[in-house]
Amino acid sequence: MTIRVRIGTPLREMEAPAPPLPTLRGRPAGFAPLVESVAVEAAARPRRAVERILGIAPIRPAVQALYERALLEEETATLLRRLPADWTVLHSVPTGPAVIPHLLVGPAGVFAVFPQDERDASVWISADLLSVDGVGSQAMAMADEAVGEVEERLVEHLRPGVEIVPVVVFSAPKRVLVRTPPDRVHVLAAADLLPWLRSLPEVCSALIVDRLADAAELPATWGTAADAGEGVRHRQRRESIEGAVADADRRWRRAAKTVAGAGVVVTAASIAALAALVRSLGG
Repeated sequence: MTIRVRIGTPLREMEAPAPPLPTLRGRPAGFAPLVESVAVEAAARPRRAVERILGIAPIRPAVQALYERALLEEETATLLRRLPADWTVLHSVPTGPAVIPHLLVGPAGVFAVFPQDERDASVWISADLLSVDGVGSQAMAMADEAVGEVEERLVEHLRPGVEIVPVVVFSAPKRVLVRTPPDRVHVLAAADLLPWLRSLPEVCSALIVDRLADAAELPATWGTAADAGEGVRHRQRRESIEGAVADADRRWRRAAKTVAGAGVVVTAASIAALAALVRSLGG
């Protein structure tokens, strides 16, 4: 009888490597406003039957404002896609008390971009004072405050001469008049953003850019979490809002046609009065 002796450790199947952890690179523009809109809608009272039937107030004003904010950030992100490949652009970066709509890391440094939606407005800047159509605005102060948190989070990776620059960007303003340049915040029209960024001198080597971008994209840097499903949820939320508005429009047109068919004259005043009545019933 032959005895066979096996020497060594039995072979095991190779374990599949763990998938990489999600980072902020996959987070879409406008993500934070739409996430906030979910909480706002959940806290609102349910729509009344008459509102659903007539297609009145399909989404709350606060949700509408957040949805429009998300669209504005998507519009700005479209501009930022034209930056060279050595730039990294992250969206909806949470800093704790605030959210950075767009964080840019490139050869010219690190920039936090805050888009504003006052179109065809006259923007006036004098030092740290900002007014839009003659009304004071806190946009510069809020941007400056939010950037302080970014600096704290990235301080280990910053090099001398590299600062986090806050940038307030207005969509299609009538004019931007700078009487006295601010100490830190830059205020620009959206059309001037990319030319300005491209005109800046290089202050970061490719190695520093990579290190800063790698740190900025990690959710742990900001004390938060990310997952691979963020893009899907973002799209579903946007489609949900757009679908609610479209359905309400169809219902309202159908109701108006029914009323008109009954011989009742439907005017803008009557529509507004009915909507106001429904809102008052809702409390």
